[in-house]
Amino acid sequence: MMAMTETTDSTDTIGSTGSTGSTTDSTAHLPTVEILFFDGFDELDAVGPWEVLSAAGFPVRPVGWPGDRGTVVAAHGLRIGVDGPISDAPGLLLVPGGGWVHGTGVRHLVEDSALPARVAQLHAAGTVMASVCTGGLILAKAGLLRGRPAVTNRLALGALRAYGADVRDDARVVDDGDIVTSGGPLMGIDLALRLVDRWLGPEAALAAAGRIEHERRGPLVVTSGSVTSGGVTSGGVTGGGHAAPVSSAAAAS
Repeated sequence: MMAMTETTDSTDTIGSTGSTGSTTDSTAHLPTVEILFFDGFDELDAVGPWEVLSAAGFPVRPVGWPGDRGTVVAAHGLRIGVDGPISDAPGLLLVPGGGWVHGTGVRHLVEDSALPARVAQLHAAGTVMASVCTGGLILAKAGLLRGRPAVTNRLALGALRAYGADVRDDARVVDDGDIVTSGGPLMGIDLALRLVDRWLGPEAALAAAGRIEHERRGPLVVTSGSVTSGGVTSGGVTGGGHAAPVSSAAAAS
């Protein structure tokens, strides 16, 4: 297994992990995670993170948009039953992508604006936002990524940049504290493992990766906005600016 290297500058950490917290057996402090399902979402964007987070002990709930209890049809035909609408105050909302390039899904939701408005409202109230793949465009439409480091599917990086995001196009995952974004579909697993690392520590993240026989890969960008459950700044770095160059080992995919 290839060892991950870590390269730092005065602003960000790039490597396999950024957590300085210790592993704990307690999951009482974990945020309630709501994973958003909508017609046209990409299956891997949502189902991979669901398995990682739920197996690690996070309480996970399937929610729909516009929110009626019932069945949502994914981009490749998978049908998901949802519990109902997004709650008033989820600890973390994970928004998958799907349907940006063609079909229904993200592009329709961005053009409609109702979901981005709801996302902005939740974020202002304290919900941590996470996006996988082109789900980041919903966060961008909500105005959450202007001037913030972020990444999305490589086919939508230009659109993300047009919304004013500080695009980190070499990153698999960007953890900027109250907003965590990832690249294309498979990188949702890396995002979920980062969340396990952040709340439960690196040993728990290693165990979570082992359960699914997944090798964590970089680059991972962690800013000073990211904190562990104990309130320690991940990586001990300061915010803003640009990430340092990525070593060849960290960039391997």
